[in-house]
Amino acid sequence: MNGRCTRRGLPLAVAAGCVLAPLSIGAALLPGAGLAADKTADKDMVATAVQKDLPIEVNVSGTFQAQDKQRIAFEPKEYSGELIIKSIIAEGTPVKTDDRLVEFEADNLTKAITKQEGDADDANVELQKAQADREALKIDQEVALKRADKELELAADAVEAEQKLVDYKTEEKVNEIRRKENSIKDQEVNFEQLKKLYESRDLHTDTETILVEREAKSLEESRIDYKKLLRDHEHFKRYTLTVDLEKKKLDLLKQEAEKRKQELKFAADLAEKDGAVRKAERKVKEAQEKLDSLNKDRQSLTITAPRDGLVFYGALDTGDMLEDVIVFGSSGIRQNLRVGGRVRTHETLLTVASMEKLSVEMKVQENDIQHLREGLKISLRPDAFPDLEIHGKIDKVDQVASRTGLLTTSQQFKVSASYDGTYPQLRAGMNCRVTVHAESIPDAVQIPVIAVFEEDGKYFCYVQDAGRPSRRPVKLGATNATSVQILEGVRPDETVYLYDPLRK
Repeated sequence: MNGRCTRRGLPLAVAAGCVLAPLSIGAALLPGAGLAADKTADKDMVATAVQKDLPIEVNVSGTFQAQDKQRIAFEPKEYSGELIIKSIIAEGTPVKTDDRLVEFEADNLTKAITKQEGDADDANVELQKAQADREALKIDQEVALKRADKELELAADAVEAEQKLVDYKTEEKVNEIRRKENSIKDQEVNFEQLKKLYESRDLHTDTETILVEREAKSLEESRIDYKKLLRDHEHFKRYTLTVDLEKKKLDLLKQEAEKRKQELKFAADLAEKDGAVRKAERKVKEAQEKLDSLNKDRQSLTITAPRDGLVFYGALDTGDMLEDVIVFGSSGIRQNLRVGGRVRTHETLLTVASMEKLSVEMKVQENDIQHLREGLKISLRPDAFPDLEIHGKIDKVDQVASRTGLLTTSQQFKVSASYDGTYPQLRAGMNCRVTVHAESIPDAVQIPVIAVFEEDGKYFCYVQDAGRPSRRPVKLGATNATSVQILEGVRPDETVYLYDPLRK
């Protein structure tokens, strides 16, 4: 279906609305091509347009694939480096369950284990250091808080002592004022008695007069001293008495605040140290788990067959070299899958597959996929056995296309098919030619594909008109390997030329 040839250097394309792209056969391939226009065309160089059912066939390449298979890869829990093959079973070998397939050298894993042991030791050292830092912080915190408690106690004692001193000074001032008040009262009594005595006499001497005046003056001076004493006491209470006491109280508040700050800081520091310890503990646990996993990986360097089957190298169900881990050298041999070869972890190395029943995988171009659907009958001819014809049907047609390569926009669809019967000679990976028998076009006017010509993107053919050739444009429809449907331009029973009769 995908053969291409040219007419005047141009490919024969599909007309708008065509069901299937016609198979182009160039004029140079026709018997008698290039004959002169006046040469009489014999019966082998012309054909008659007929109207009948046009069977549609799609021819594609296919590959036999194993349906019952299991991929083999070395999938360690921790190790992710390269592996060196120590021994490997030959491709195509039939195996039983638990037969040895691949064995790897232990050197790389041993190096990884040694390195991980060092990492585990480093993690333990970090944990011990974090634990020591936390214990040192606790000791510093205990000492600092005891010191703060002692300083608080001393500050409280200083406040208490200062309060007692204030109480003492206050009492002393009050007693002094009371003594002064009592002294004035005594003076006032004595003065009143002196005045009465002085007034009771008829004759007053200068001495008595001086004495009374002196007592009056002394009483006035005492009253002045008392008022001064009251003023001094008020000033003492307001500006002197509690100054030192307030300072001591302020010192006490500062000490309490300082202790609280220390407690908060120590709590934050301790939380940080606890976090460092937990982090170090996690690292120790992770390092030990990795070490344990690496040791288990070293114990599983031999891969055995999980089932009975035939051994194949690489991923058996892929035709894309980019998806296969096998690397081919310039000599054409597999370089990795050999003794001493280097491979990666978690990538398919082998496939153990049963050859009892195979499927057929095809990649169909986008202009052909419209005719394929599940259930259509197919005919297979293996390339290795060209005389063997096998019949089957399409099982699945992918709905999403994939590119055929990195540098092309061409799209392909994956199609899967099955066949009837059992053929022990077939093996997975063999190629075959597949003919898909699509539905036919009923009552289609058709002519041989080699009677169609193309020029500047337009299609035409040469038709006998009154015994002479006439160039006539045509509109193409569906096609198969030999015939093409004519939608417009040619009627049934008209004769068409299989070459260019007007060519000079």
